[in-house]
Amino acid sequence: MARPQLDPSHIMQVGSGFWASKTLLSAVELQLFTHLGAESMTGEEIGERAGLHQRGIYDFLDTLVALRFLERDGDGAAGRYRNTAETAAFLDQRSPTYIGGILEMFNARLYQFWAGLTEALRTGAPQNEIKHTGRAMFEELYHDPARLEQFMHAMEGISLGNFHALAERFDFSRYQTVCDVGGATGQLCAILATRHPPSAPAVHQLRPASRRADRREVHRRRRPGSSRGDRFRGLFR
Repeated sequence: MARPQLDPSHIMQVGSGFWASKTLLSAVELQLFTHLGAESMTGEEIGERAGLHQRGIYDFLDTLVALRFLERDGDGAAGRYRNTAETAAFLDQRSPTYIGGILEMFNARLYQFWAGLTEALRTGAPQNEIKHTGRAMFEELYHDPARLEQFMHAMEGISLGNFHALAERFDFSRYQTVCDVGGATGQLCAILATRHPPSAPAVHQLRPASRRADRREVHRRRRPGSSRGDRFRGLFR
């Protein structure tokens, strides 16, 4: 009986998966997709804009092309790179559908923690902030405003699609009050207020936990004859 032909490609693909992952995470950290925006640039122009050393520019950019995160017209030094439709929509920080915050956190926090997986499996010891600073995750985040800002921005990115789907599919017209608990930046209430614009909006600025995370309390007053409810209110931790 003939033995089945075995193929190690899946093993190698998973085992080397961090190569592709770190390439994308570094591109997000360098704000490469934001620098490109709606433009197309040569490798030299991108390198100057993003502060890259000449040695790795083309290998880096062509890897992103191969991974389908960039598109390229032409070859060599004259080749021009541009965002794909997906990276323009989701990884350009100026886009309203930017989700890169979660990738920023993957890169800054979780990438190094996962490097300790073997130790965690052997010892059962946590590999997150408590290992490095002695403080639990949220204690450390609240201790460092920059890390808290990054965490909240990450929660914005990972929640955006779900919040839009909820606002589109759920009938909020039967309710007078919406309480956003754990939404980090009040994103759900902002989406609801945009989808159901108020006739006389009152937006109250709360003390922000970070520059990016602009916490807002959004009220929606009922229009005459409206059945959509009296108000939307966001309450944040």
